[in-house]
Amino acid sequence: MSKDQYNPILSRKNRTELFTTEECKEILSNLLADKNEQGFLVNFDIVPATEHVGFLGEYYHLQLRYQLKDQKDVQTSRLFVKSVIFQNADMKFYMEKIGLVKKEIKLYELLNKLKKFSPHVWCAKCYFTRKDLFVMQNVEDMGYVALPSETRFLSENQMGPILKSLATLHASSIAYEKQEGKTIGVELREWLKEVSVDPDIEWYTTGLRAVLAVAATHPDVLDNANAQEFIATQLPRFLDKVYYMVNPSPVHRNVFVHRDAWGANVFYHREQPQEKRSVLVDFQLCRYAPPAMDFHLVSYLNLEPSNRKQMIESLTQTYYTALTEELRDMGIDPNQEQLSRQEFEQSLKDFALFGVTYNCIAATILRLPDNYLKNLKDERPEDFHRFCNVDRTEDVLRLMKEHSEFAHYMYECVGDLLALTYHKQN
Repeated sequence: MSKDQYNPILSRKNRTELFTTEECKEILSNLLADKNEQGFLVNFDIVPATEHVGFLGEYYHLQLRYQLKDQKDVQTSRLFVKSVIFQNADMKFYMEKIGLVKKEIKLYELLNKLKKFSPHVWCAKCYFTRKDLFVMQNVEDMGYVALPSETRFLSENQMGPILKSLATLHASSIAYEKQEGKTIGVELREWLKEVSVDPDIEWYTTGLRAVLAVAATHPDVLDNANAQEFIATQLPRFLDKVYYMVNPSPVHRNVFVHRDAWGANVFYHREQPQEKRSVLVDFQLCRYAPPAMDFHLVSYLNLEPSNRKQMIESLTQTYYTALTEELRDMGIDPNQEQLSRQEFEQSLKDFALFGVTYNCIAATILRLPDNYLKNLKDERPEDFHRFCNVDRTEDVLRLMKEHSEFAHYMYECVGDLLALTYHKQN
């Protein structure tokens, strides 16, 4: 990729331009209103959140120093800020990312309402939004911690709190619809459009091309002429079905789904990591779809394929028990909401291709060895842009040759895909 194709833009000069004093006063007012308190802002500071490394946004801590009414002591509260990337590959890339942030901002307005339907804590509260950023509770200051940075896959015990959080989210969305007499998919149609799985979305299509190339090199089909013909001509058409699966289902009960609950987007309670639900963050990929969508993604993205097969029945039971308990506590009969056990299990079968396909594509981003993508972003931004949005096939195949562990994982994921497609047809 030549340099003249890479034209970074700046949407602001530096982090000190993130907020005005008036905006910080408004944020403080919203924060104190939660506690039925009043006070005035002394000053504020903005610090990079170095513990968060994302590819779609930038992260900061907003430190507010203030005095409460009739008190002399200065207090400090720390809030979390997610902002659109301020240095970007090009204007198109920037506008795509600001679109994701604007979507997440709108959805946090709904999440603040959904939080009221269950006593369980499963997401943070949002205190301020702007078209390019939002400010929310700092999850760590709420008593929750991220998984260790070296964590690659989760155990069954670690999966439980996430599944229960998703169950609470899904149940709360149903309760909201019944109370308000609204359908979330209609009310927020503009903000629940697909932003990751679409034939016009480069992140997905570049990943799909890489996955098809990996499938052709899979040891089980490498010397099989029929399989190679299938992968070259029929498999792409098979995978086109996924584009329809991401939309609201005309058959199954739709709910508000997170759709990105992998290890980097969940926090565990510091003192009671198994007893308490996990806190979910990063709601930019949310949709209105059957719960099976979330169940598949959380199990595929967080587990090694072989372990997933061993745990799946137990995980299904964990999720479905939490969902039905939440619904009944809210006065809702799951059987009257197209969420009987039989209906839920049928939806899992109907959406299996989505789960396995998405997992394969996500692996070309999330499972790369040796901080490959982070190093690209930091040291060779033009190559980072090319990898994410132009072509990553050659890089993925090369990394598989150089790193046997990465190759093994890719072949396990693609093996699941071939099992649902080629092997199912032959």
